Amino acid sequence: MRLFEAIVEANHRALAGDQKAGLRPAEYADSLPVVALTCIDPRLNPLMPEVLGVPEEHFIWLRNAGNIIFDPTSSMTRTLALACAIKGGKEIAIIGHTDCKVRQTSALELTDRFKSLGIERARLPENLNEFFGLFASERQNVLRGVEFVRQSPLIGPKIPVHGLLVDIQSGKLEWIVNGYQALSTATAEVASALSPLANPLASFEEFTVGELKFPDFKIGETTSAPSAADGMKTEAPMLKLEAKPKTSRAAALIDKSGLYKIRGDDRKVYGPVPGRELLQWLTDGRINLATLAQKLGYHEWKPLATFLEEELPPEIPIPPSVKAAFKKQMGKKGPH
Repeated sequence: MRLFEAIVEANHRALAGDQKAGLRPAEYADSLPVVALTCIDPRLNPLMPEVLGVPEEHFIWLRNAGNIIFDPTSSMTRTLALACAIKGGKEIAIIGHTDCKVRQTSALELTDRFKSLGIERARLPENLNEFFGLFASERQNVLRGVEFVRQSPLIGPKIPVHGLLVDIQSGKLEWIVNGYQALSTATAEVASALSPLANPLASFEEFTVGELKFPDFKIGETTSAPSAADGMKTEAPMLKLEAKPKTSRAAALIDKSGLYKIRGDDRKVYGPVPGRELLQWLTDGRINLATLAQKLGYHEWKPLATFLEEELPPEIPIPPSVKAAFKKQMGKKGPH
């Protein structure tokens, strides 16, 4: 049994009335200390780390309003990374709680609360929900936070990232994301992708020269290209490319540190990839501004062009040169 399996089991046994329920930290020395992110709600003070059964000296406690992770490289993600790199954290837990006041606060209520503190609405960001990370579901907030942390390039690939929800009244733990299962799945996928490298000749066992094909791989719909070897056709996914994609503007608009998924016309999902790689795909013609995109942590799929237009200001047109305008005006008046 692994650390958080034992933690959740002991927690449930204790709540069921088992007086002997508890955790033996010495048995899990290789998995300690634990790095936990929780909300700043003071009602958590008497619960942490007791509900986990982890001694205080093995509990690295990080807190912010709503236990929110904004993106894979946000300040809190960087703090989690440093907690592992410097303080030796072995496992990460994003722990939400029931009856969260952040979830219950609307943007309008937040505006009124700031006003009572002497901060007028004009001094606040336009989109309060996005800026402060307000959310509608404690569980979804935990899921989103775990996904951001797991996708972060700053978090070691061997560190499990768990998601839990604690009942603020009873202290009962609900295991929302099993970090061990997610880690095992990711490890298996990597091993599967690298398996041909273990035996470079394995991929040639059923290979014949006449079947050699070199598809020009692009993301999206299928096109046919003749094979140089036998004249047969092979299908390679691609998207129809605009005559001249606005990559220069996209370069300024795409959040290069954000993570994106895209969906091709073949209905396959590619990614998540960093914004800088998405920009390279756009430049290479593998996708275009009509490609459906989804920013990690959000559920809406929309055309990349719409995605960019919604998030950033419109392109500013280049004004005509003063010299050209002067010549045009002189032409109307005629020579003196």
